[in-house]
Amino acid sequence: MLVAVIGQSCVKSVSGRTDFENLAPTVLMSDGGMANFQANALLFPPTDPADTAYFHVEYASTTTATQDEVVTIAIDQAALDAYNALGGNQYTIFPDSIFSFSTTSVTIPKGNNYSAGIPLIVFPDKINLLNNYMLPISIKVAPKGSTISSNYTTIYYHLIGNPIAGLYSQEWIRYNNAGGTGTPAYDLDLSPGVFAPLDGTTISVSSGTGVNYILTFTNTGGVLSNFQVSLDPASVTAAKITITGGPTIITADPTTKTYQFNFTYNNSSGAARNITDKFGPF
Repeated sequence: MLVAVIGQSCVKSVSGRTDFENLAPTVLMSDGGMANFQANALLFPPTDPADTAYFHVEYASTTTATQDEVVTIAIDQAALDAYNALGGNQYTIFPDSIFSFSTTSVTIPKGNNYSAGIPLIVFPDKINLLNNYMLPISIKVAPKGSTISSNYTTIYYHLIGNPIAGLYSQEWIRYNNAGGTGTPAYDLDLSPGVFAPLDGTTISVSSGTGVNYILTFTNTGGVLSNFQVSLDPASVTAAKITITGGPTIITADPTTKTYQFNFTYNNSSGAARNITDKFGPF
């Protein structure tokens, strides 16, 4: 953590070594910062009445806190404005109807370096899935004698608007051959399948096989077209399979909310498999 905050305080060289003894304590949100922006996208199931995300404030020091240290935090409209000024996806502040957050004072207890979990309550079933929303929460006042990290001042909770995001029914079909012939070895209802937005025209959804589809499309004034599907390479590696064909789109119809994808692979033993995932209204 010293790497994250080293630019904040005075560090000197003593007899050929780096001296951290007088490094001023730094308060930060290690869960936040732009480095964790993607991880702070809220992907709760959209039919949930309420869900809670937790974050922490850290007191980074060469020792634990010698007394209770109190940090002031607040929802930060200026951080949202600064983010939007960078270009790219534009966000509006969370409307009051979709969240509950009232914490303004956080305590790092004596003998610790972290606060307890700080809750942000979100009401997913009240969220308009077409809109981009952000709720930046920032450290505003640090305890006496400490500084605020410049890189981890703010946690950027956000919701990405996407016209096909949400919950879908999911049927997963596996044939134990490459051609997909005969009787399926498995034909399972894995509902719900979550179309999680990565941006306004991209979603990720898991196959029953354990790999993730990445579905992209073009949005022209609300008319969706040019659907294309791929597999997330990291998820393929984690599944320890070798893709031998696809994925291909069999159906992609946003009007009826029906999507069907197919791919083939060899497992770690070299056995061929044929996979179809079907998604529909949930």
